[in-house]
Amino acid sequence: MAVANDWKNDKAVQNWFELIGNERTIKNYSGDFAKFLNWAIENTPYKTPSDIIQSRVESLTTTDMIKRRYWAQQVVKYKNSLETKNLRMATIHGQLRTVMSFFAKSGVKLLFSRGEVKINPSEKDKVDNEWIPDNGTVRLLYRLCDNARDRAVLLSLYQSGFSEIDVANMKIETFPFYDEKGDWAIPTTEDLYRKQRREKTNQWQQTCISREALEEIRIMLQSRGFPKEGWLFVSFRGEQLGVRGINEMLKTVVKKGFNGKSELWQTKHLRDAFMNAVLQAKTTQEVKDAMVGHKRDGARNDYAITELTVKTAYLEAFKFLTINGYGSQSRKVEELAQKFDSQTKTLMELITELREENKGLKAQLAENTNTMNKVLSLPTIQKELIKAKEKVKID
Repeated sequence: MAVANDWKNDKAVQNWFELIGNERTIKNYSGDFAKFLNWAIENTPYKTPSDIIQSRVESLTTTDMIKRRYWAQQVVKYKNSLETKNLRMATIHGQLRTVMSFFAKSGVKLLFSRGEVKINPSEKDKVDNEWIPDNGTVRLLYRLCDNARDRAVLLSLYQSGFSEIDVANMKIETFPFYDEKGDWAIPTTEDLYRKQRREKTNQWQQTCISREALEEIRIMLQSRGFPKEGWLFVSFRGEQLGVRGINEMLKTVVKKGFNGKSELWQTKHLRDAFMNAVLQAKTTQEVKDAMVGHKRDGARNDYAITELTVKTAYLEAFKFLTINGYGSQSRKVEELAQKFDSQTKTLMELITELREENKGLKAQLAENTNTMNKVLSLPTIQKELIKAKEKVKID
């Protein structure tokens, strides 16, 4: 028996959704809850969400522990049925989280004994096939992107640690791209500090938009006539480039360079790659949590992380995130500076060598001068003249 089409209009479900409030969460929970409701209809006497909640309320009034724990046991059975489908642990966890939320928000939270809802790994989970892209991989993907928009999206995900939904929801007017005259105001040699709430957790995320990403964003907006408001990233039809659009675009790029490995690609792992760069930079836990939008533990959550602190940490992490610009002005300046430093070093070494050689020549000249002075000294000349006179007399 399938779930009724109007199950979302059920009183218990409407109350649950109102308490959740977040539309994206509601959308995600809806798909998972429909699966649970299907299972409950087939395996229990209860056919609607309200019936399930009423049954749970009644079970809490009995001293019969089997009846009291009826729905907790049903959820365990549901978990077991999911495991037989060889689903990933994360997928099962997400579906159980939805069910737990339904009972908890309805005021009849389920209680489980220790390990009762522990998820056993599937065959897929027994082998680690996660593909966390490294810097070399992202460099290749960057070169394979067809346009500035795709490159800007890639770098915003990889070099800033934003999730797909956070990038998709960015709006032009929330960035200080333009000055009062409407001209581009951000130097391409600087990173842009960005503080925004994560869509998923509502936690503040403090990070930076890299100078490399900013250059691609500038080129992208220039091609669109430098708009002053609206979605930052749009489709070719001018509509918001949503999460699905971002994933499909990157999947296409991945297939160009890693066709045999493209099935393992997950866009969310670009955020994992950013986290790894932050760790490589030996960033403190408090700053790392702020940069990736995690809630800090205990009292540390009450202390504000300043823009300067984030920028300083970001500069260290950026060493592991840069894709070398591939033609960016900032990279060209950096390369010229490195070339100048190298030439300066060579010149200084040559000057030092010439100075040492000059010292040697001075010492040799002094010695030759001293010898000549001895030979040409006045007493010596006088003696030679006397000898010459005496020789003349003899002759």
